[in-house]
Amino acid sequence: MIVEAAVALLDEVGLDQLSTRRLAAQLGVKGPSLYWHVKNMAELRTLIADKLLNDALPTPDAPGDWRAWRADGCRAYRHAGHSHRDGARLLASARPTAERRAQRFAPNIARLEREGFSPVHARACFMVLSRFAMGWALGEQGGPGPTPASEADFEFGLTAMLDGLERQRAKL
Repeated sequence: MIVEAAVALLDEVGLDQLSTRRLAAQLGVKGPSLYWHVKNMAELRTLIADKLLNDALPTPDAPGDWRAWRADGCRAYRHAGHSHRDGARLLASARPTAERRAQRFAPNIARLEREGFSPVHARACFMVLSRFAMGWALGEQGGPGPTPASEADFEFGLTAMLDGLERQRAKL
């Protein structure tokens, strides 16, 4: 309930105006009551980011070869950044929790290892593609937003990155 209200407030006022004080008022409680559930603004942002990602990202056991799976993941990550007002900014600034690392990062990296990447390269592959997608979403959020041209450019860049990563994988 708290996170859903925070997402609604994010859509209403934007990231710069989102505060625990405003959220408490929105929920009809006093600030100290909210702190029983959320320690501070950083934790609130992390909880919102986790919700946005959990609602959007494919699971590590999604079907398809590694390229199709990671391409879908990049598209979903970018979409998560656009799913709510200032969503890309929020996702880019949120620090992953230990839970998100265990639920998202580790299984994704493990799948990339099963697909033939070394542990070091699997991590790098995951990070490179994630940062590409989020950087793209941030750029769109700071400008006119997604357009047919930016969509085509994103797909071109994504394909180029996947091609390059495939060449690296083949060298291993």
